[in-house]
Amino acid sequence: MKMGKRQVILAALVVALGAAVYLNWQFAGGNTVQMAGTTASEKELGQAQLVNADPSTSSVADSSEEMTTSSAASGSSDSFTQARLTRQKARDQSVELLEKVTSDVSSSEDAKKEAVTKAAEIAQNIQQENNAENLIKAKGFSDCVVYLQNGTCNVVVSKGDKEMSEAVMLIKDIVVGQTGVTYDKIKIIESK
Repeated sequence: MKMGKRQVILAALVVALGAAVYLNWQFAGGNTVQMAGTTASEKELGQAQLVNADPSTSSVADSSEEMTTSSAASGSSDSFTQARLTRQKARDQSVELLEKVTSDVSSSEDAKKEAVTKAAEIAQNIQQENNAENLIKAKGFSDCVVYLQNGTCNVVVSKGDKEMSEAVMLIKDIVVGQTGVTYDKIKIIESK
């Protein structure tokens, strides 16, 4: 009976993860949503605008030019954002393949069980990575990205936040506590 409960829980996790991927895909699509009573040239939801920009004088081109200038100044932050985005896209593709296996009628029960197990592993990795990233940031690093894969962990941290010689053990302690990965399987990389 325990095995049946586990399978139901894992199947529910796969369905929830699939719903999250679908909603992410749906909301990130190219659909433009307009507010009632406005035209597309007046206001579009999701349009990038600067906080202190005067709406009567700025245009989308001006806003994007200013954002490009400010993003060049925060290049390391953008690299961390890009790394997270790339990691999420890869996971979304994996989850999509796993969903196909579980929903395919011709798939064997063993393949379906393995797909559910992999989906649960992905969900657990996401949780552990987020916890480790948040704790590392709480210890004074401006940004970091944690990658869990095949029993190893890679941590990329911002350069210059702290003296790396004293921060290495702090980061490793956090990763071990959150993920269970052994010290020798943790690699810390300082971003340029």
